[in-house]
This record gives sequence, C-alpha cells and structure tokens, in this order.
Amino acid sequence: MTSLPNLFADNYGGDVLQFWREAFGALREGSRVLDICTGNGAIALLAADHADRRKLHCEIHGLDVAEIHPGNLESGDSPVNGVHFHPGVAVEATHCRSDYFDMIVGQFALEYCKVEDAIRELARIVSKGGRLVLMLHHADSVTARNTRKFIRVAEVFLKEPSVFYRLRKYAEQYSRHKAGDPRKLARKRQQLVTSLNEADGLTRQYPNSRFLSVTLDNVKHLVERLQSDPQMRVEEIREFESLVKHHYIRMRDQRDASLDSRGMTRLEALLRGDGFRSVHYEPYFLEDVLFSWTLTASWGSRAGV
Repeated sequence: MTSLPNLFADNYGGDVLQFWREAFGALREGSRVLDICTGNGAIALLAADHADRRKLHCEIHGLDVAEIHPGNLESGDSPVNGVHFHPGVAVEATHCRSDYFDMIVGQFALEYCKVEDAIRELARIVSKGGRLVLMLHHADSVTARNTRKFIRVAEVFLKEPSVFYRLRKYAEQYSRHKAGDPRKLARKRQQLVTSLNEADGLTRQYPNSRFLSVTLDNVKHLVERLQSDPQMRVEEIREFESLVKHHYIRMRDQRDASLDSRGMTRLEALLRGDGFRSVHYEPYFLEDVLFSWTLTASWGSRAGV
C-alpha cells in the first residue's frame, strides 16, 4: 500500500493504525470522508473498513494527483471496497462540491502540496463542523533521519561521474574488448572499481542501510552479468539508474516537506486564516520514537461528524 514498498512498511500498522481507528471513531451514519494525497489508498481503505465494522453507511473518497493502484482499481471513479478513487486530481483544485466533506484526512499529504492553495481548497469543501485530521512529516523524526541518510548514500552513487556512468562506459568497452584497446578497457574498469570502492566504504558508516546494500548488490550483479554476457544491454543499466534517481527525488521531496516547529506554527496560522478553528498539533511517537506530527482542526462549532 505504501508507494515506497519495503522502506516504510510500518506506516500503516501498529500505533499508526490505532491513531486512524481513533480518528475514524468520530464517523457517523452518512459521514462523507476525503483522503487527500491518498497514494495507493491505504487511509481511505482503513476508513472504509472502520465504517464497515461499525455497520455505518459512509461515503468515502480518495484523491491523488498521481495514479492510484489499490489492488483492483479499473477506472478513475470505480468504487473499490466502498471507496471512490480519483487519480489525477490535485488537492489545490479538487472540483468537489463546496461544504461537502465531514472529515478530511491525510497521512504525509498536505506538506507535499502548495500549502496555501491546498488549505484554501480544503476550507471550501469541508462541511460546517467538519474535521481535518492529518499526520505530517516531522523534521526530527526517525523517518526524516533515515531520509537524510538515504540522500547521502544516493548522492555517492549519483554524483558525476556516477557509478552508473562508469558502469555504462565499462560495458560499452567490454562489449568490444576483443577488437578494442585493452589499456582503455583496464582504465574504464579501474574507474568503475574506484566508484564502487567509495560506495562500498559507506557500509561502515551506514551498516543497516537497506538501500545501500540493495543498490551495491544490484550494481555488482550487473558487472558479473556483463562479464558472462558481453552483449548485455546498456539500457538495463540506465533502467536501474532511473529507479535509483526516482527514489532519490522522492526522498529529497520528503526531506523538503518535513516540518519543524516553526513550520507547524506557520501551518496553524494558515489554517486559522482560512477559517479552521480548534487547531491542535503535537509530536507523535511510536514506542518512544518520534514518528511524525499529528494535527486536528475543525470548521465551525458543531460537534462530531
């Protein structure tokens, strides 16, 4: 369900799951719920499951500017397990009806948006007395620390001339080594070994980095394959490089989206400025480990949803 499988597998279980169950405890018969930046639908489906367990008939939607793949989604507005998913829809311009949703939720969502525009849109579509419940990246959380480590490791692989560039050049030279210059082949190999040794040296600094071990193993596997199959396509190297770059960009986005205390104070001011009341936020811990911020706010004075 997470868009970065294996890296954040605990994001939707344990205490996090309990947090959302408690939030969805406020649902009533006929409640309308919107999960923003739904990813692959995890929180929206949790809401649907909670409503189903309590035998509540609720209208639940999930939207994301990207594609959404919660298992068997076939079309943009097809209900999946009671949830209507809307891919290709930005929080800043949902096109939803005004004064409509009783609860708007998001896990690691709002901070990735154009925040001022997104809050203005949420204020338009939330119903009077409706609630906003968010989990947001904390700049000092374990997730943020791991993200910064990920970035430092990825930058060693991607800095120019990158490991992948040198691997491609070695592969090109190796594919024609019988008719080529053996000294040039040896030079390309040594350049590649130099890059790999630098990356390998990170294992002492980051012994538990799964990204580092997986990336190193894959690069070394490509080298081994090249030596047994000189016709191995250079495109395979480019494909793996693209995957690493994709995750690197995602991690930079996450780092930049993480909020410190000053950022949360600004977020509270923006929410209040657009009409939200009872804005409350606090650090959220998983077994004494800082995981995120949580934020709740309401629109108007009517209790419950």
